[in-house]
Amino acid sequence: MVDRGLTGGYSGGPPRFALPFSPKSILVAYDPTRGDNARVVPRMKQMLEDRGFAVTAEPMGEGEVIVEDYDGVVIGTTTALRGGGASALALDWVGRAQGLEEKKVAVFSTFWVTPGQAGERLKNRVLETGAEVVVDYTYWLVRPREGEHFLPAECMVRMR
Repeated sequence: MVDRGLTGGYSGGPPRFALPFSPKSILVAYDPTRGDNARVVPRMKQMLEDRGFAVTAEPMGEGEVIVEDYDGVVIGTTTALRGGGASALALDWVGRAQGLEEKKVAVFSTFWVTPGQAGERLKNRVLETGAEVVVDYTYWLVRPREGEHFLPAECMVRMR
């Protein structure tokens, strides 16, 4: 297992201590189109790790998607500039995700001008698989840090 800084101190930051539990593993899969989600994923990953999760963050791609090895999944979509639905890539990824129906899932979307229905459509697609959606959140890219704690905090409470 990779040491994710959970068992000892590290330079430049506060000391960390051994956790009294085994960290739950979370996959953060996000649509890399236009780079919008990449603006929020690094901080989201760090905030999830700070809450005791072992996080793998990967852009969505083509091919086989297996999520069975993860305890939870976070799925992100972009929104068209003037709103609209979830990206075709994200909706397709959900349909290809083997084992998603047994998972607790958080969904998020990012937008510049208007949020549209992207998050809602992604959430509905995930629910169609039989998975449990524990939280959905929309990040405004003008102020991506505004409310950024919400999704990681809800994952901490609902994915344990």
